Order: sequence, then C-alpha cells, then structure tokens
Amino acid sequence: MKLSPWLFVLIAFGATQSSRAEPDCSAAKEIIARAKSAVAAADAITLLRSAVETCPSYDAYELLAEALSQSPHRADRVSAVDAYVSADSMATTDVARANTRLHYARLLEDDEDPENANNLIQQARALDPRNPAIASLSTRIDDEVRRPTREQLTRGLWNSMYKPLRIASLPNVSRVPVKDAPARSSISIPINFETGSVMTDEATSSNITILAHVLADKGHPEQQFVFVGHADVRGNERTNLILSKRRAEAIYQAVVAAEPSLRARIKVTGRGSSEPLDPGHDERAYRANRRLQVVLDESAHEYTRQ
Repeated sequence: MKLSPWLFVLIAFGATQSSRAEPDCSAAKEIIARAKSAVAAADAITLLRSAVETCPSYDAYELLAEALSQSPHRADRVSAVDAYVSADSMATTDVARANTRLHYARLLEDDEDPENANNLIQQARALDPRNPAIASLSTRIDDEVRRPTREQLTRGLWNSMYKPLRIASLPNVSRVPVKDAPARSSISIPINFETGSVMTDEATSSNITILAHVLADKGHPEQQFVFVGHADVRGNERTNLILSKRRAEAIYQAVVAAEPSLRARIKVTGRGSSEPLDPGHDERAYRANRRLQVVLDESAHEYTRQ
C-alpha cells in the first residue's frame, strides 16, 4: 500500500515534537550548578525555576524551595511550599524525603504555624530518626504545640501556608506508619488525659479555653468544625475508638461552656489509635497521639456527631 506524502510529513512532525518534549537533564544540571554559585538570591531563584522547567527533578525543586523560603516576601514562601510538595513527590529515598519534610516544617514554624509543622517533623523523624537536625526541631516544635497561643491556632486554621504532600509513603518505609495530613485545614491540640479517662489536667484546660475563643472568632461566624479524638496505641482497638470519641465529646462540652455560640457548629467523632501523629512507642509519642484534631467542616461528610 502506498502511503500519502502528507502522512510522511505528519509522522516526521510528530517525531520532531516528541523529541522536543524530552527534558534536557544535562542542561538542567548545568543550570543548577550556576544557581548554586549565584551571588544574588533573585538570580538563583530565576535559574532554579529554569532548571525545573528544563528537567523537573528532586534536586531542582528542593533547591528552589530552599531559595524561595529565604525570601522576605510571603508570596515567595507560599511558592516554596509548592516546590517542597513537588520535591517530596520526587524523592526516592527515606533520607531525601525526611530532608524535605524537615525544611518544609522549618518554613511553617518560621511562619508561626507550629501546629502544621508538627505533622511534618514527626513524619521526618520516622523516616530518618538519627538526624540530629530533625530531632532538635522536633523537640522545639513539641514544646510550642504543648501550649499553643491564640495567634498560632488562628494561623493554623485560617491562614496557613501548609499544603498536603502528594504521596503518603515510600515502599521501603512500610516498617513505619507515616501518614500525611488530610487536604482539609486542620490543627491538632495536645490533650493530657488521665489514663482511661476523659479528665484533663490544668495545662490542657487552658489550651481548651484558647481553642474556644479562636473557633468563636467573629470573622468566621458561620464556620462549622469537626472535633476528632485520637488515642495512643495502648489498649485494644475498640476501647480506644470509644474512648477517643468520648474525649472529643468532653472537649466539645468544655468548648461550648466557654463559648455557647459554638454549640450547633461542632460535630464530634473518634479515630481511636488508627492515625498516630508520632509512630514511636515511648511516653513522648503517647502524649503526642492523645490529641484533639480540629477540622474545618467544609466537605467532611465522613464525620458524624451522634
């Protein structure tokens, strides 16, 4: 069968277009090398953006994120978040992913959002437990989230730069249950409950009062919330599930007592010990996992309050 000359033209054109679409990774590496030696931060950012467009890679996104995170402009730091998310999705080792989550957590902490930074640094610690920089930041953030301020809770719920990571785990880290935060905005409040009880201590009570005032902010009069109770891994699954919901209900009652306007705006559920924030098995991890998660109820149809 004789082919039309036009068909040969179309095939040749398609092949040309295909070859043009191939990323030039050698050129991208040269651009990254130039960016590393750039004196001006703006020049480095421009070069790294070019490297990402030329051949997207973990190194290009990670370096771009680090450069943008140093900018005094919040819009650039928001762009850094996008670059960290992309870098994380392209990481191929535990160490690389932990490094990205460390830097991402540091950016959020600098933005006065330790609540969301805490999720990331705990994941980083699970992926690379021997990294001293991760351990140091984890300790500092842990101290901050134990006694959250009104400003921090407000930032975490309504003005956070945080965006969820795209991939929950790598195949070679199945030994550690590392979960990514949900896409909807949320914060976690450390709750110090007595063992097997819904009773809280004095420090927790002050956290609950601050939380109530933040949720009742007049700037968000129609906002609905979901209180999600969590428990540590000790005890059987059914008991933890029931206890976590009872604890969320107890916090609901305390919040409504402080701010009655919230009575019809909060749903309650429990997750038991199924979604640990900290995968460890020590007192620090147990304390971190006994928490209340507050979720903005925008599309939370899976949550119900009975």
